[in-house]
Amino acid sequence: MTYAMLLSSHRLIKVLEWITLIALVWAFAAPQAGNGFFARLGRWTGVLARSRKRAMITAALFPMLVRAVMLPWYPPPKPQIHDEFSYLLQADTFAHGRVVNPAPPYPEHFESEYVLLQPTYASQYQPAQGLALAFGELALGSAWAGVWLSMGLMFAALCWALSYIFPLRWALRGSIGAALQFGIFGIWMNSYFGGAIAAAAGALVLGSLFRMNDHRQAASAAALCATGIIVLFGSRPFEGLLWLGVSVVWIALQFRKRGSRNGLALRMVPVSVSFALVFVAGSAALAWYNWRVTGNPFDPPYLTYRRIYGTPQPFWWQAPIHVDRFRFAELRDNYLNQLHLYEARTSPADIFSAETSRLKNFWRFFTGPLFTPCLVFLWVALRDKRLRPLLYISIPFMLDKATYHAWFPAQNAPETILIVAIFLQCWRHLLVAGRRQMVGRAIGRNLVAACFLVIVAAGAGRATEPYLPALLRHLPPIWESLYPARRLRDDVAEKLAQIPGRHLVFVDFGPEHCFCEEWIANSADIRNQPIVFARDVSLESDIRLASWLSDHDVWVVEPDARPYTLERLNDAVLDRLERNLPVTSPEQVALSAE
Repeated sequence: MTYAMLLSSHRLIKVLEWITLIALVWAFAAPQAGNGFFARLGRWTGVLARSRKRAMITAALFPMLVRAVMLPWYPPPKPQIHDEFSYLLQADTFAHGRVVNPAPPYPEHFESEYVLLQPTYASQYQPAQGLALAFGELALGSAWAGVWLSMGLMFAALCWALSYIFPLRWALRGSIGAALQFGIFGIWMNSYFGGAIAAAAGALVLGSLFRMNDHRQAASAAALCATGIIVLFGSRPFEGLLWLGVSVVWIALQFRKRGSRNGLALRMVPVSVSFALVFVAGSAALAWYNWRVTGNPFDPPYLTYRRIYGTPQPFWWQAPIHVDRFRFAELRDNYLNQLHLYEARTSPADIFSAETSRLKNFWRFFTGPLFTPCLVFLWVALRDKRLRPLLYISIPFMLDKATYHAWFPAQNAPETILIVAIFLQCWRHLLVAGRRQMVGRAIGRNLVAACFLVIVAAGAGRATEPYLPALLRHLPPIWESLYPARRLRDDVAEKLAQIPGRHLVFVDFGPEHCFCEEWIANSADIRNQPIVFARDVSLESDIRLASWLSDHDVWVVEPDARPYTLERLNDAVLDRLERNLPVTSPEQVALSAE
């Protein structure tokens, strides 16, 4: 229920824990409370689950409509972290009808996290998330609209895949439960970091594998499976490789099982052919993308960037990446931070601390207090024959996450379908527990009702926050983590946007500036960008860049000063600088406040 595990409030977690406790106590004290209402609700969801198409549409629209209703109080998010700026650059490139951008002149001024400047100006990431954001930008005028649409696609895909494992009504319930936990206020809906596309692709792969059990649909299922794997290679390549291995083993086992029957082995031929055709075509498209960005079809931008800047560091079972020289301290500090996390593998105590931290963050994102009670029945679900294939498939993904130096929710996106399926089966066991099934059902109903209550309360609290009396001013910190804090860069950009003309802003970081606060993020078309942020390199280089952007007013911002300063250099000062004459005092425009 938190905005993100990076920003979640401890007060919010405590409130959710108390709500969970109240729901449990109420279930034991009055297990029959609300039976009539929940019976009617169950019949209504049963009507929605009479067809797979209707259930998928419901699963998609539920989180999308709830989030849309909350837009007046929770507007589309501002980008916060390096990865988001990189994805937005990629989306803007695609929206301009280009695959890559030519390298800008004076590239040292535009060095930024996870952005390539040579041989082309492009994001380091594979293209799937950028394509989704670009679609939103072109179709609805907002990159976040691409996030919003991709979340609907993800929950439709989850419902579709779950319907081949569970009864359709349970597939719909599982999708809605996932939407309540991480679909409305989760980081995938409220950032540009990605996650939904990879989660939808993982669901497409697993659902297709189960769909192959019907030999009449096996060939089309194989094509869908290959499509999902290609999308994973275009978003989370390593997890795509794991799903490729799972798919090949699955198809081989199907071939072996059916080979003992006369004529059935021949039916696996179109399965293999359709899978191979889609996979080869998709791989060729991704190789072409790599070639356009790096000049080498077998060298993805991700690896090219890592060789230059040393980030992200690899898995613990791989050799570390060492970089000796950095032009800017912020890029160096990010590299040293990740190298420190990587080197934690040499200490048992550090490994234990890292693994427990990952499990805690995993729990906060995928489970949270309100869905924790169903984990009591995990031991029962693990013995369930229906889940046994999912448990075997989960093993390589668990090893994948256990041996990486950091964890973010998007890294688990490709296996979201596995997580939801296992939790859903635990939930089903919860509902049949207790005396004559009444307590288990009451717990399940109360916890679902609590989820809806929290969603409504968070929206109402945010809407009424400006009108709260002084006596209740302690309440906003409870839900403040459900929306990101405003950044200083956003304030400066907003002030400059109110001044006519275009602006070039040289950012002069202080020696203690945190690498996590990135300022150097620009669009695909730097030359025609209204506000350009650039690094302060040297007097000579700064003058050359200002001459290239001669139609931009020149500013210098010192974000680490207290209070920060924003100074404008007039034409006379620039002329003196170009002639290397001493400057007495630049024209200052006092725009800063705090």
